[in-house]
Order: sequence, then C-alpha cells, then structure tokens
Amino acid sequence: MKRSFTRMLTLSAAALALTLTSGLATAAGFPEKPITMFIGFNPGGAVDTTGRLIADKMSKILGQPVVAVTKSGGGGTVMASQLINAPADGYTIGMGASAAYTLTPQINKNITYKIDDFTHLATLTYPSDAIVVKADSPYKTLKDMIEAHKKDKKPISFASQVSASRLMVMAIAEKSGAEFKVIPVKGGAVGIQEVLGGHIDSTWSGSGWTEQVRAGKLRALATMSAERMKDYPDIPTLIELGYGFTFTDTFMLSAPKGVPADVVSKLTATIEKAIMDPEVQKTLHDKIGLLTKYRDSKATTAFLHKQHDDVEPLVKKLK
Repeated sequence: MKRSFTRMLTLSAAALALTLTSGLATAAGFPEKPITMFIGFNPGGAVDTTGRLIADKMSKILGQPVVAVTKSGGGGTVMASQLINAPADGYTIGMGASAAYTLTPQINKNITYKIDDFTHLATLTYPSDAIVVKADSPYKTLKDMIEAHKKDKKPISFASQVSASRLMVMAIAEKSGAEFKVIPVKGGAVGIQEVLGGHIDSTWSGSGWTEQVRAGKLRALATMSAERMKDYPDIPTLIELGYGFTFTDTFMLSAPKGVPADVVSKLTATIEKAIMDPEVQKTLHDKIGLLTKYRDSKATTAFLHKQHDDVEPLVKKLK
C-alpha cells in the first residue's frame, strides 16, 4: 500500500513537472502558429495602414504570419469587444485607437469594458489630425464656417467616425453657439470622400487628409493637437482658437487580459523592433502623415488611464 502511494506521488509530481515544462516550452517557442491581428477601422485609414505595416514586419521578424483581419465599427469598440473574449494566449492581438478605451466607454454606457480588462502591448503612432473642408469651400477658417452657418441658420454637417471628434464638435458648439449635424461614418476615408463629393460640409481626419491637402483637394481649418503640427505649422489648434479642447487619439496594439508575461515580452519586443524600423516610420509619415510614438506595455497603460482622467470632466460637463 505504501509502495503504491509513493508511486502515485511520484507519477503526480512527474505529471506536474511535465505540465510546467510544456507551458514553458510553449512560451519559449512562441509563436508556433500564425497570429491574428484584429484591426478596428476600415481599410485605407491611418489605423489600418499602421496595423498592416506592423503585421507585415512582425511576420518577418517572428517567422510566422501575422494575419490582419478587419473588425471595424464604433471607433474601434467593435474590435475591442471581440478582442476581450479571445483566448489569452498571444495569438490574437488588436490594432485600435486609445479613444476606444478611454473616451467612448464614458460616452456610450452600452460599452462596459474597462481599460484594465485588456493587456495593452504598445503605443505605435499618433495622427496629424485636422478638421477639413473641400478646397473650393468659401470657408478659409473655422470661424468663417461657423459664422456663415449661424447667419444662414443651418447646421454644419460633420462626418464623424470616432467619439473624440464627436466630443470636439460638442465643445465647439457649446462655445460658439453653432449647430452641428453629426453624421456617423465608418472610417476617416469615408468622411473624406463625403466631403470631397460635396455631400457633407466638413469632417475630422486622423491623417488621411494630408495627401488630399497636398493635392489641393482639401483645406485644413484646425487641429485637436495640443500644439501646432511641425509639418503643418499654419494650422491653428482648437486651444489657440479659444475652444479649450485637445485630444490625441493614439494608435496602439492590445491583447486579451491574462496573456503570459513571457509571451507579452516576446510580442512587445517584436512590436518595438517593427515600429522603430526607419523604413516603416518613413512610409507612415510620408504616406499618411503619421508620427511615431512608441510606448511599452506599462507606459501605454499609464497613458490610457491619464487620458481617461483628463477627458472625464469635459464628458461630464457636456452630457
């Protein structure tokens, strides 16, 4: 009996050791199969372009495909809502924007997830954002557009794809007395096409506007950035114009909560190597005006909490 009990303990210990060793081997050998990257915005936009470039670079570094899958809608919240339920094994990650974690849940109470319900991997880029109108529009400034519509007693039609731009419109309307008709669109590229087609007065774009401005098809009136953009120093900030509003919707990668620490380390090291590649940065900047701002997992999570707290008073004020 004693011998049988001893043998049982030995087998149990061996099984436990094998389980632990197998877990370590799996983490050490990560990835052993393709990784899926959910992308929270439509193809062609700033988030999508960033995600696909990084996915391609990660594939080359890891030796396994990183497959981009579009999960657009709700300014990135559709993607986040699916990502939160994915297995926490590192094989599913999500490319999105900070507002989907910090701002939209404060505005839309149907979104119940919190910042800490995810493992946030890294911040990659941030946009050169602007409010834009068609180049042949009579509006040379934001003030021109507001005063013209107030005089005609017509609302300003505004295409919006993210909660940050809707909050911005609320801040401008409260300060100026202008009326806006916000039209939800799926992606910044759609908003730009609506403006170019003459169907909508204006839109906010994360970076897709830059090429159209250089081509003489759009005119930029203002930016949500805290400071004037280095590449576009003539575009005033909303703070300068007296609206007291700023928000930088940074583009980032996240994963489900509970991914093993060593897998997170492997992913973040790969992501950093990918985004710091000079050719990747040049492509992002030259193609759609994106600026690189790498933050690791810890710094990204801290930034999200700060952004949430910074915007919370304005959300409460404008509700």
